[in-house]
Amino acid sequence: MKEIYASLDLGSSTIKLVVGELLNTNINVLFAKMIPSKGIQKGKIMDEAALSQAIMGIVREAEAELDTKITSVLLNIPTYHTRLYQNQGSCVVSGNNSKIDESHVMKALNNATRFEKSDKEAVVSVVPVNYYYGTTSSPDAPIGKMATSLKVDALIITTTKKLLYAYVRCVERAGLSVIDICINAYSCAKEAFDEVYLREGAILIDIGYKTTGISFFEDGYLKFLTNVPMGGHHLTKKVATAWEIPMAKAETYKVKYGTCNTLLSDEDVIHVTYKAKDVINRTQKDLAILLSEGVEELMKAVRDQIVMINNGRRYEVVIVGGGGELENIEDVASRILETPVRTYRPETIGARYMAYTANLGLIYYLSDRSKIFGKQAPSMTLPDVSHTMSARFKGLTKTSSLNKHDKKISKVLDALFSEEE
Repeated sequence: MKEIYASLDLGSSTIKLVVGELLNTNINVLFAKMIPSKGIQKGKIMDEAALSQAIMGIVREAEAELDTKITSVLLNIPTYHTRLYQNQGSCVVSGNNSKIDESHVMKALNNATRFEKSDKEAVVSVVPVNYYYGTTSSPDAPIGKMATSLKVDALIITTTKKLLYAYVRCVERAGLSVIDICINAYSCAKEAFDEVYLREGAILIDIGYKTTGISFFEDGYLKFLTNVPMGGHHLTKKVATAWEIPMAKAETYKVKYGTCNTLLSDEDVIHVTYKAKDVINRTQKDLAILLSEGVEELMKAVRDQIVMINNGRRYEVVIVGGGGELENIEDVASRILETPVRTYRPETIGARYMAYTANLGLIYYLSDRSKIFGKQAPSMTLPDVSHTMSARFKGLTKTSSLNKHDKKISKVLDALFSEEE
């Protein structure tokens, strides 16, 4: 059976859906689209009905293009109200041959979630970081190895039950089941960073619409996570205010002509303003100056947060997210942060926008987990034909189930190692 999964990223400004087939270590993208989000503000769901309708809309577009029925999704949620824990779980390896199998790994990880936390928290993800068996340690699951006991260091990611249940409920009201869940920051890291960076140290800057997420990875753990209340909207508003034009027009100019290269000539006029008897010509250089100033303000806010993790070392710093789609933004960021910064754009054909980073990373996240927990049922069934973005698939059958109850939501969380209530 082909490993085809639909990855759904629910943000405050956009909803993104990527349908991809896992092929060894690559993803073959079958569908990718983003639409304006509805019902979410700063990560909080304000209108569940509106969000469910938006999810149904983008899923139906994918179904129409692929001629199939999508029954389940991987769910990416914002990092708001996220808490991070490091803990160790263990279990005794019993049996005739005392070989470690998947059940031992699952039990050890489950035990790692058993520590004191708020009654309002729910576990989103449990990520194994390092395993110990006998006198050996390894970042890879030691399935098949001989041992009498197994210990595992784990990263436990939680959020509020209220937030998590609301997101899962909206997806299920759209007629979809949830295969697995992760937070945006970790999903982005799975796509943007090699494993070596997650262990040696790396900083991820995820520029969204009205917020920018900052996350720090080291020793395999997500160690620090915060947000600043500025993003791509801040840059657009700066242009709209300075030029006294509508936000929609400012956004168009930013997308079409935006750059942080202030060394452009003054010859390329992109907007003309008439004030009384005066005619004001706005050039691409004028736009670049405004955008550079906006990025400087944003990066200074980011710098104030990074100071908290500064220990004198230089880390790999990467910009992702739709708000990072601005030419030369890394140059301004490098100057303000006083360290080399690069932008990350996925190289996967069909999903090369920076905004799709989390969608792709979420599929790789599932791939990693399948090595321990086994492969999950695909989001849809396709015939054995060549999978390309232009192909049309016919003769597909798969039934959809609608899950509306919070009791069933809790079953999803059980699969993510939540403790029983």
